[in-house]
Amino acid sequence: MTGPERSKRLCMVLHGPYPEPRVAREAAAALDAGYAVEVVAMKRKGELAREVVDDVVVTRLPVHHVQGAQIGRMVAEYLAFTALATAVVGKRSVSRRYDVVHVHNPPDFLIAAAVVPRLLGSRVIFDVHDRSPDMFAMRFPERTGDGARVILQRLERLATAFADAVVTVHDAYLRELVAHGTPSEKATVVMNSLDERLLPSPKPRSSQPFRVVYHGTVTPHYGVHLLVDAVAEAVEGGVDLRVEIIGGGDSVPGLKRRVTALGLSDRIHIEGRFLSHKAVLERINGASAGVIPNLPTPLNRFALSSKLFEYVVLGVPVISAALPTIREYFSDSEVLFFQPGDASSLAEALLAVARDPLGAESRAESARRRYQNYRWELSAGEYIAILDRLASQNTSSPVPRAARGEQSS
Repeated sequence: MTGPERSKRLCMVLHGPYPEPRVAREAAAALDAGYAVEVVAMKRKGELAREVVDDVVVTRLPVHHVQGAQIGRMVAEYLAFTALATAVVGKRSVSRRYDVVHVHNPPDFLIAAAVVPRLLGSRVIFDVHDRSPDMFAMRFPERTGDGARVILQRLERLATAFADAVVTVHDAYLRELVAHGTPSEKATVVMNSLDERLLPSPKPRSSQPFRVVYHGTVTPHYGVHLLVDAVAEAVEGGVDLRVEIIGGGDSVPGLKRRVTALGLSDRIHIEGRFLSHKAVLERINGASAGVIPNLPTPLNRFALSSKLFEYVVLGVPVISAALPTIREYFSDSEVLFFQPGDASSLAEALLAVARDPLGAESRAESARRRYQNYRWELSAGEYIAILDRLASQNTSSPVPRAARGEQSS
């Protein structure tokens, strides 16, 4: 079914690049359910301002992300993107009304992009990837006492009050949102799990060399430096291992210096850039262990990252910081946990996996069985149920057929 033939229209808005895994999964589910899907996102260098990606019409706005920016630059970026997105989505809504507008945080005030569509009868979903007060506390711990956190909590309540439905990534966030004022009847979990159609077939693991992987953003709160320090201890313990750190971020230069200082350049490879999702999955496939070294920050206590699910589905044994939300979803018989923030504890876990590959294999198999409860097909069904319910409540008149066939800018 091509775009002009679809009778239901969905617009998704995110301050970030597209494709982004969660947004792309939801977009694909909506397409399968008969929706025409448009995405308004940020533009990275070399990307087209307008293109069709897997049947999704993508508009990329000329606001560029600066990694590790200070608070003034970050707020200016958020405001600029929100202003442009509000103008673009509002203009298109006048000529080609959307049934549903789905806004992804952060920032929470990006919900402003849905104001004009809402006035014209569209329904609104607000998708909480991370709670903004916790993200702010992690990025700017020195500013937590200046009232910013209170302001962010109020913005969150305003956004969830304005939306017709609120979705978030797991039960722990759902409880937090409700505790901070989100009406429970509006809120639903759509888990940040995987579209398994995108995954390669799991590779068999070999014990030699012992290969450890981390993939994702390389930034301080994800604790990748702990992995480097743990490798130094594990090598002293007699383990012959190789580590691949696949991703980019503001910690890459310092991490490379640390690797050199510890004499680990022949054992640790840091990619230093972001690869395509497909390329990353190919790289981690067949690894001896996948590590989630997140530090025990307020934000990370709610972390249940997609990389965890990727390791599990590919059969890669997981070594993870023992943070509350991960422990809520996986047990000690499925994941090998270490003390958060403790490089020596992580080194012991690396040694344990290297010395007991059968035990690691058993945990990996148990984790794959547990994952059956979290599969994307289940969350996709929840998401489509929300879309259909909201689309059926749409209060505006039908869009003329000729207008549905237009592509306005």
